[in-house]
Amino acid sequence: MNDLTFKAFSGLNRLRCEHSKGFNHKLESWTLSDWFTATVGELGEAANVAKKLNRVRDGVVGNRETEAELRAKLAAEIADTFIYLDLLAQRMGLELAEIVPPTFDRKSREIGFPYLLQLTASDEGVSER
Repeated sequence: MNDLTFKAFSGLNRLRCEHSKGFNHKLESWTLSDWFTATVGELGEAANVAKKLNRVRDGVVGNRETEAELRAKLAAEIADTFIYLDLLAQRMGLELAEIVPPTFDRKSREIGFPYLLQLTASDEGVSER
C-alpha cells in the first residue's frame, strides 16, 4: 500500500501539470472558474457512472459495461476529480494538507466523533480527542 501524503502528491501533481514532459500547462494560465469547470466535469462523469451502477443495483437494463468495468471507471473518475481539486486548491494558494485536517477535525468535534487528524508526537496522524 502506498502511504502517499497530500504534500508529496500535490508537488508531483503540479510538476506534471506544468512540466514540458507533462501537460506543459502553467497553473496560473487557468482562472479559478476554469479549474472549477474541469473539477466539476470529472465529478459529473463520476456521477454518470454512479447512475449506471444504480441500474445494476436495480436490475435495469441498458448498460454497455459490466458492473466490474463500471466500478473501475468510477474509481478512475473519482481519482480524476481529486487530481483537479488539488490543482484548483493550488491555483488559489491553498494546500490540501493544510486545509483538510482542520476542517475534518472541526466536523468530528461537532458530531462527537472521537478521532482527529491533527498530528501528535505519539501517533501517525490520527488521535483520539
